[in-house]
Amino acid sequence: MGSEAPIQLTELKVVAEKTEVVVPADPTQEGSFYLSNIDQVLAYYVETVYFYKANPAKGVENVVEVLKEALSKLLVPYHFLAGRLSLNMQQMRMEIDCNRGGVLFTTATTDLSISDLGDVSLPNPLFRSFVLLPKDAKTLSQAPLMTAQVTLFKCGGFSLGLYMNHAVVDGVAALKFLNNWCSIARGEGLILPPSPDRSPLRARSPPSPTFHHPEFVKLSDMPANSSFTTTDAVTAQFTGTSAPSKHVFQIFPFTAKELESLKQQALSDPSISKCSTFEVIVAHIWQARSKSVEKASDQSSKLFFAVDFRSKIDPPLPSNYAGNAIVAPLVELQHGDLILNSLSFCVRKIQQAMESVTNDYVRSSIDWWEIYRGVPAIMDGIIAAAWWKIPFEMLDFGWGKPIYAGPVVNDRTEFILLLSNGKHDGGMNVYLALLPEEMAKFETNIKVPSPK
Repeated sequence: MGSEAPIQLTELKVVAEKTEVVVPADPTQEGSFYLSNIDQVLAYYVETVYFYKANPAKGVENVVEVLKEALSKLLVPYHFLAGRLSLNMQQMRMEIDCNRGGVLFTTATTDLSISDLGDVSLPNPLFRSFVLLPKDAKTLSQAPLMTAQVTLFKCGGFSLGLYMNHAVVDGVAALKFLNNWCSIARGEGLILPPSPDRSPLRARSPPSPTFHHPEFVKLSDMPANSSFTTTDAVTAQFTGTSAPSKHVFQIFPFTAKELESLKQQALSDPSISKCSTFEVIVAHIWQARSKSVEKASDQSSKLFFAVDFRSKIDPPLPSNYAGNAIVAPLVELQHGDLILNSLSFCVRKIQQAMESVTNDYVRSSIDWWEIYRGVPAIMDGIIAAAWWKIPFEMLDFGWGKPIYAGPVVNDRTEFILLLSNGKHDGGMNVYLALLPEEMAKFETNIKVPSPK
């Protein structure tokens, strides 16, 4: 296993031809739309891109019109996605103003072929050229909840770039939205109507948290000069982001054989009876990263990861729940304990955090936020995002499945992305950022030891 770098294109010449607003095809309910306490802490955008090679049996002359028409029809049951974030001043919480503001949709062209991009499964910051950013929005409340960009390549292929606000849907809900979009575009109609009602996730009355929630920092405990409130989220200046100049972003591919070797290493400890790929790769990365970062042995090392609780709460959420149904439990260890203990020790700590996500824990988390309001306690922590587990590569709008589908790399240095390698061979790519001197050490520490 070794590190790989993205292709060395210095720029992508992508020309946007026109930008339109796609609104629901039929009349829809207007007014305020309730967002849960889970939604409230996720008001940031996620950028994804889907590459489709040329289909000789079906040109791309009408791909833009097909996708726009299908989206307009889909925005009827997903009417809230055509709205805008707003602030409920009485309750001081975000909600959606279902005002039919619509989704921004643009068509773009490039003189490049998809093959000119090299291996598109390797994250590349230049791929942001394939995503429409709402540059005219001055605040979050003015920005659309979703944008779409179709880019036509000279080879006859195309890409679809999406920009979606995480406050509206999580990965599972986004996939169901996209599957419905694909089905309508193919002429097959809606697969599964969404269930967007967030009321099953309202706080209890009175709210009564029963767990300690170190995964959050109370707003009252935030420094005055860095406090982040719901008001700030809606009214703060809306600007683009750029990667911190001091950090190095790099990709590390893992083969199926290496992942299996890590599992066997973890399972050699009798205290571990089973171990998933996610648990062992995150444990391995966390330890390798910690060994590469200078910290005092008694300093805290934090790890967050998303857990889907749709089936864990009582009553369970419907499978077509169209909102956020994730919590991010915190695994926190002293730096010295993390780097000196075994891989099995770290795996078990992650498993314990997963097992802690019960109905009581989720309800407690919702109630805690109702009382204290807060932000994720990600300072000096890392967040592992398992993108490879969501089958975005199955999305077929009628031109075949994408040759690659995944996130556009972002500037968030605390995120570790676990990505599909596009090969369907059991391997994956890991993408993360470190300071140059830390990355040099990490390249050694991340190597999978040979089986003894």
